[in-house]
Amino acid sequence: MITNKEIVDDLNELVKINNDRIQGYEKAIDDTEDAQLDDLFRHYVIQSQTFRSQLAEHIVRIDGLAVSDATSTDVSSKLHRAWIDIKSAITGKDKETVLSSVEFGENAAVESYKDAIEKDHIPAYIKEDLQKQLSELEEALVKVKGLQAAA
Repeated sequence: MITNKEIVDDLNELVKINNDRIQGYEKAIDDTEDAQLDDLFRHYVIQSQTFRSQLAEHIVRIDGLAVSDATSTDVSSKLHRAWIDIKSAITGKDKETVLSSVEFGENAAVESYKDAIEKDHIPAYIKEDLQKQLSELEEALVKVKGLQAAA
């Protein structure tokens, strides 16, 4: 039998992914001197903050209180941020390297959302919101890949 705890745990994992995405983009903003990228990355920070709020609303509705800490992150994404730190230190904030790191993070976010959507125990009304968020994440990934190809 599926419990609310399982649904909440899965949604909290997506909260962590969005926290990671926020922190990753904030780091990427620090690592680039390109104003156009800064604006785009700030947009994606706000996007993840919105996603996180939507997820939190579902979690509170189901459980009443079990939303992950706003700074709680996923271990795999901590590795991603460390990778950004290392590469930017070595390359001196190279635009192509920053975009490569961001693409890596976006791929991880897209895969996490796809995994969550495939779970049978996630209610349809939540899957609908997750699918909308996934669509926006996929658009971000395409945009980042395009910018990287042009760099």
